[in-house]
Amino acid sequence: MSGGSSIVVPMVLWGKYAPTHCISAILATQDLKNIVTGCNDGQILVWDLTDSGQVYPRSMLFGHTTSISCLALGSNQSTQPYIVSASENGEMCLWDISDGRCIEYTKLTQVHTDMVSHHFSHSKDLQLVCNGYYPEVLIINPVTFEIVLSLSSKVVPDWISACCVLKPVNKEGLYIIGDVVLAISNSGTVKVWTLTSIEAKLKTVYEDESKQIRCLNAQTLTCCSENQRTVLIVCSKYWQVYKFRHRGSQMSRHEEMIYDASDFTLLCSESSRVGERWSGGDFVSIDRVLVWSNEGKGYLFKLPTNADPRSSEYRHHQPTSPHAYYVLDIYTEKPLVCTPAMTYCKSVNGRKNLLRGDSEGKVIIWTLPEVSEKQMTLVRQESFDRLPALSPRTSTTLQDVWDSLYKYPAGILEDLCTDDENELRITSTIYIPSQGKIVCGRQNGSLVIVPATQSIIFQLLETHFITKDSISKQILEGHDGRVTCLLYPFNESTRYEPQHLLSGGADFSVILWDIYSGYKIHTFTVHGGELTQMTVPPSNCHLDRVVQGITAEEILNNCDENATPMENLTNPSLTLAQAFRRRNFATFRNLAQQRLQASQHQQQTSQGPKSEFVKPTGYPMLIQGVRTNTRDSDSHVLFFDTESLIVQLLTEEFAMLSPGELEARGFLTPVADRVAGYQPEISDAQQKIAGLIAKAKEKADTLGQKIQDKVQTAGLGLNKESSSSQKGFNFNNSASTDDMTKPESLPFQENMTMQIAQIFMSCLHAWGLDPDLDKLCLNKLGLLKPQCPISFGLLSRQGHMSLMLPGWHKRVCQNELADLKGTCAGRPKLSEAKSVSFAEPDPVPSSSTPAKPTLLAQRTGSIPFDDEELYSSDENQNAGGKDEVFDKGVSDKNATALQQETEIFSTKARWQISSAVTTQHLLSVISVANTMMSMSCASFLMKIKRISKRKQRGSIAGTSLSSGEDEDQQVMQQAQIKQGWSLLAALHCVLLPELVGANHYEPPQLEMLARRWQDRCLEIREAGQALLLAELRRIGIEGRKAIVDDWSPFLPMYVDPNHSLLSDAQRGDDEDDDEDDEQMLAGDLPPHKVSISFESRRKQATAIVMLGVVGAEFGHEIEPSRRKVEETNKKGSRKPQEGFSLTNYSLSRHTSKALTFLLLTPPNSRLPAHTPIRRAAIDLIGRGFTVWEPYLDVSAVLLGLLELCIDADILVPSMTYGLPLSPAADAARTARHALTLIATARPAAFIITMAKEVARYNAQAQNAQSQHTHLQNLVLVRARHEIQHILELMVEKMPNEIADIFVETVDVVVHCLDMAQLKSKGLQELFPAICRFSMVSHCSQTKRIWVGAKNGNLALYEMKQHSKCQLIPAHQGPIIAVSINPDGKYLCTFSHVDCKLKFWQTASSSIFGIGSQQTKCIRQYSVQPIPVTPLTNILKLVRLVWIDNKTVVLLTVEGKETKFSV
Repeated sequence: MSGGSSIVVPMVLWGKYAPTHCISAILATQDLKNIVTGCNDGQILVWDLTDSGQVYPRSMLFGHTTSISCLALGSNQSTQPYIVSASENGEMCLWDISDGRCIEYTKLTQVHTDMVSHHFSHSKDLQLVCNGYYPEVLIINPVTFEIVLSLSSKVVPDWISACCVLKPVNKEGLYIIGDVVLAISNSGTVKVWTLTSIEAKLKTVYEDESKQIRCLNAQTLTCCSENQRTVLIVCSKYWQVYKFRHRGSQMSRHEEMIYDASDFTLLCSESSRVGERWSGGDFVSIDRVLVWSNEGKGYLFKLPTNADPRSSEYRHHQPTSPHAYYVLDIYTEKPLVCTPAMTYCKSVNGRKNLLRGDSEGKVIIWTLPEVSEKQMTLVRQESFDRLPALSPRTSTTLQDVWDSLYKYPAGILEDLCTDDENELRITSTIYIPSQGKIVCGRQNGSLVIVPATQSIIFQLLETHFITKDSISKQILEGHDGRVTCLLYPFNESTRYEPQHLLSGGADFSVILWDIYSGYKIHTFTVHGGELTQMTVPPSNCHLDRVVQGITAEEILNNCDENATPMENLTNPSLTLAQAFRRRNFATFRNLAQQRLQASQHQQQTSQGPKSEFVKPTGYPMLIQGVRTNTRDSDSHVLFFDTESLIVQLLTEEFAMLSPGELEARGFLTPVADRVAGYQPEISDAQQKIAGLIAKAKEKADTLGQKIQDKVQTAGLGLNKESSSSQKGFNFNNSASTDDMTKPESLPFQENMTMQIAQIFMSCLHAWGLDPDLDKLCLNKLGLLKPQCPISFGLLSRQGHMSLMLPGWHKRVCQNELADLKGTCAGRPKLSEAKSVSFAEPDPVPSSSTPAKPTLLAQRTGSIPFDDEELYSSDENQNAGGKDEVFDKGVSDKNATALQQETEIFSTKARWQISSAVTTQHLLSVISVANTMMSMSCASFLMKIKRISKRKQRGSIAGTSLSSGEDEDQQVMQQAQIKQGWSLLAALHCVLLPELVGANHYEPPQLEMLARRWQDRCLEIREAGQALLLAELRRIGIEGRKAIVDDWSPFLPMYVDPNHSLLSDAQRGDDEDDDEDDEQMLAGDLPPHKVSISFESRRKQATAIVMLGVVGAEFGHEIEPSRRKVEETNKKGSRKPQEGFSLTNYSLSRHTSKALTFLLLTPPNSRLPAHTPIRRAAIDLIGRGFTVWEPYLDVSAVLLGLLELCIDADILVPSMTYGLPLSPAADAARTARHALTLIATARPAAFIITMAKEVARYNAQAQNAQSQHTHLQNLVLVRARHEIQHILELMVEKMPNEIADIFVETVDVVVHCLDMAQLKSKGLQELFPAICRFSMVSHCSQTKRIWVGAKNGNLALYEMKQHSKCQLIPAHQGPIIAVSINPDGKYLCTFSHVDCKLKFWQTASSSIFGIGSQQTKCIRQYSVQPIPVTPLTNILKLVRLVWIDNKTVVLLTVEGKETKFSV
């Protein structure tokens, strides 16, 4: 399972045997806090090294396919712990060793044998100097893996066996500009390249000097850092020290020193010991060297005086032998399989170390001693034949770490079989996701089949429900020797039977099994060797017999799918066998095509029980067996796909809905419409789940059968009575072979998905930070505590993966326990009692027990339930649950220590792995918690489910189980469960940094969260947005300033058309553009090699989102938002972010331009429609409209958003359902939300802009009758329904703001309504919301609408197409009441400012209505002033009611009534 754009969280079950790690390369980081080892099987191991010298394995990195040949540092910055690895097939990877992320990957044609990191004077960053099986020295950029420079040879080109880089110094000891690369070829030619800024600009540089010396196949070449004239060359049979003279060059513009290879003088030499070969060496000081051998021993030598540049005898004597004075050895009897990897390193504090990694996976560290001249003299005098030995400071292997744990790491089958069988190693694994089973082949030839989720819960979590005896096991015996490979064909294609399983073994045989009955169907013994792999052929491949040569080619040509059957055959009655015999290929083609068409037709028409096994989405959990070496037992990696889990939970939730609930949510057409033959447009979203709902309804032909299935589901593997009735699954130990029917998959899947969610959330929840929330999780939500620290993993590009190793947490645990003991020593006894909570369960509350810690619910300000009810256990969850864990061979003392470690791991250690891991875990926990909160029965406890099942069963049987009390209890229980999930999400989203502590918390990566801002999965999107906003608030204004400074350079400024995200330039050369743009804001990089152009556009997209979020949430608003008064008060008191303020608004302007561009630019090859970056721009325009408004073309933005919303009702049937939408539907949903935010934050801006657009449209319509079709396609016309929807919302939420611009509002309302319907049905029926206002009145007789304006004018709307309203001066202040009499002849208006009530004549005074119809005032009354305070609601101040055609009553808010007559 690759990372892709979905969130995949790996966890690993290592098993009791540590993986093999035959070390081929070793490297230490600059700060000596990490050691990295690469092995012959292609894995890389990262070790943590403490100051005290202890070594802990951190993580294992998977990605290379062959042996690791060399390792090098990838960065010299402390914030970027990068290393580069190269393997024997040319693969190179850049890794972040903090979490094992693969940052970059490539495969070169050159194979490197050695890499050296060096910071050249002409480059900003570190570069790699590489040599290997090619005749050049390559200088490579470690971040992009581009070859920067090639150092080639003119004289005797040959493979380079070793090289080093040095910075030359002059006589004053100052560094000279430029670098020197010194190398030696396999044939013994020394070569020198001098690199300055001039050479660095070239692609190829040739050597300056070369000289042949007596040195073949050198292992290492090293220059002394203190004296760059001395060079150490190590060959397998001898090592030599040379003097390397440099001379002044007159050829360069600068006064440089160029090394003179012609004077490469031998100073001393030493041969290897008998039976040993030298494998490397380095300078320890100016006159001492350390050389190591293929036996893994290190030897310290003192150079003779003629090789010491400080001596007066330097170079004046013939070469002499050095003096050995120390040997570094571990004196083991065990022979080594291959030469150990060794390296010398010097720590920051000056400590000198020799590192060794051998074929046993053992990492050994020696700290070199400081030996004085006097001590050395004694060694030479007394110990001529035997040197003093130095024992290692540290020595450890993976198996040592495994053995030191309080409990061996869990395996998938650990403790499930008998003691003898537990020792059997697992040699092959396959997971059957459609049935939730895992099949393990073992070394004795047997197969074990167990339910995957139950086995995982048993191994990882504390539970008394699932025990060793309750897990059903199916053991199939058949192979003689180990099982080497497994295949379940139904995983690949539904054309295979779901009960068939194939196993291949070391006995050359393949066995076909029926896994329902455990029956061996057939054994194939046609292979002449051990089986290594089995695959499923393509769906269009049919293997009946074997032919070769030209005949085979003819058959393949005639079996082509594009070939057509021939009608006129000479003999159409020929059979297939006759056609073969006679080589009649025309007949063969005809028969083949007929069979092909028949099989395709059969596949299309057949709807058998197979289709039930096809899940509508990806699988929420996959299990894969991994091993580092063929001799190893399988470890098992669990891949949890967060998005698939959420979709599966929601899909099953919808499958359980009744037809009435489905109709209420918009997924089914109402019955009346179906009877009338009404066929609405079916949306993408409805189609997506229609199949699943139909499937669920077919399965529920009788309700009794449905409930019986659910009861079986609830008791699956728990109740022995019901487990035997689960057909074919054999959940009892006795095989049920009497009923061979295929199992019903849907009820089992429902239970399985909930079990997967239970495992996932139990492992990811931050246990131990809030004891009361932990009780709530155990007793109400049904989560289970982990038995031991969980080994998490991380997926990165192209399937590269890192897996945490079991012993890593011990370093953190030891520090924590030491701190705990230190703090407890001086505390009173009461505090000591509290500190024991790491090791012991919570004490029983008593009068002496201290007060409970603050509840999370109290911190968040919501706790509606009684404490005892909320935290009491329904099923005595903890009773016996904790003891169950330690029955597996763990002593009480170890059990207590293991519990301590697990607690510390959960509260501290796991949150300091890395930012990327924290981000993935928090996004997963919050999104799944929110999903569970939206479900009807979202607890994992079996009792709660059984209550609901019993209630349904009782209602079928006719008994009255559902009394009022039971319903109240169930409602209360559901509310508590939802509250629990809400608290759990709040803990991880907001409170986690404070509870964990800054020292132990790696905060989530803001860049990753920004790229999830518009994730395709709604729950993950909302979790990412909440996390990003919480983190931005947490880091404060200074932290946000740093974020803005980091990302503002990437904000597009329309400068470079080739690299700009906002470019209209068309490109035809990239076929992967669509995929790139889809992944611009995805969670991972595309699988192919990332181009510089793509990476820059990706950074631009991230910068737009990052700055858009900062500006929208923390920018300065021109005027306060009308949406939320509380939010406004907070923002008013908050200091605006620099760059988004009123005085410094450059970033506001640039960001708003970028967002507008993304919204309005027509789709093109660079920026397709409905991409995540466009959706993000739409969302951020809505969120930050009050900040961006001064810099936007508001009219263009609103019309652009309305255009996206036109088909929203068709695309998005329900705004509450959470399944992933199509890109077009998602864009429509986001645009509708953005419009709602804009309209409620700036109602006046929205209404006035829309009114101006309506006026412009009406003017165009009146003047251009010929362009009628063009006008009908305008956004303003097509989006009428959406505008009406927004106006209804505004009237509902903010009537006072609407009243201030009421005439403009009615302008827009009249435009949205159909004129014919308005005349026939009236305003009250078509738009009842607007008729709530007393200043509008509709006359059904005269077909007019009268509106009172705030400026005292009276507006008249004639119901004509594209007509403009007439304004009549009426009052001195706002008109707050307008009413027309029943026959439409008289109009009454009232204003509280001038205290006047006026009657107007509206009907025509001329005969038959001919002539001008003028509205004139015929009478007015002065009214007693109505008291108005600032708190008075003007809209409810008065009402006008006609009691007959000539009398009106004025009703005031105080209850007074006054009659007035025309």
